[in-house]
Amino acid sequence: MIRDILVNLAQGTEKDVARDFAASLAAAFGAHLTGLTVAYEIDVPPFYMGALPTDFIDAQVLENQAAAERAATGFTAAATAAGITHDVKSLTASLGVAANAFSEMSRLYDITVVAQPDPDRPGPEEVIAETVLIESGRAVLVVPYVQTKPFTASRAVVAWDGSRASARALAEALPLLHRTKEVEIFRVVHHTEEEDTAGPEVARHLARHGIDAKVRRLPVSSGEPIAAAILNEVSDQGADLVVMGGYGHSRLRELVMGGVTREILATMTVPVLMAH
Repeated sequence: MIRDILVNLAQGTEKDVARDFAASLAAAFGAHLTGLTVAYEIDVPPFYMGALPTDFIDAQVLENQAAAERAATGFTAAATAAGITHDVKSLTASLGVAANAFSEMSRLYDITVVAQPDPDRPGPEEVIAETVLIESGRAVLVVPYVQTKPFTASRAVVAWDGSRASARALAEALPLLHRTKEVEIFRVVHHTEEEDTAGPEVARHLARHGIDAKVRRLPVSSGEPIAAAILNEVSDQGADLVVMGGYGHSRLRELVMGGVTREILATMTVPVLMAH
């Protein structure tokens, strides 16, 4: 069961999609919700420090502190409205330090909720999301920046490639999958003639947990993007949750090659539960 949830609080926006989604998730599971708000320090290289007026730096520090306080106030209001138990943790740090601290915190929570980076509003979300996914060791639920609906998991697509990461994501997702009406195990395969036993084995495992799942196998050409195939399937099925492993290869290889994880993070339209 999910009893303890952590969420990173956004700043500089009236609507915090991760906060609101996490509050609805906590309400659905009767869980406690913790929000982390960060007063970001100005990370200026030493050789630039002399070129910046002291009053500018002081004003920016005060502005960042005020933004963190507003995020905490908004979180308290949202959690109170959702009728859930909650608390706020505050941190003053640079983005890199904050991302690592958030990842360490997340290891003692059942699930961590973060927002998908919004390309039209650059912010710390990309660094936070990728760091916690790599470093936490627990489930990370990424909420699209266009998300409007509260938590629901009527239909889920499990993208299964047999990797360690996908196995961890499936195990972490079991409490959510128990809330679904339909679960599909989605297999992208490159050799149409080979018999695929992996999908039925995943279905057997879920059946032992009382979850009835169907299997869909999609042959694709070697040049077809796997991320696009997954997102097309999500759209076709009307799914409201994706479960998949994150960074199945080394992080460096994913960064250089693009990688399914990064493509999904950039183009996702429904919440995605990932684990590494």
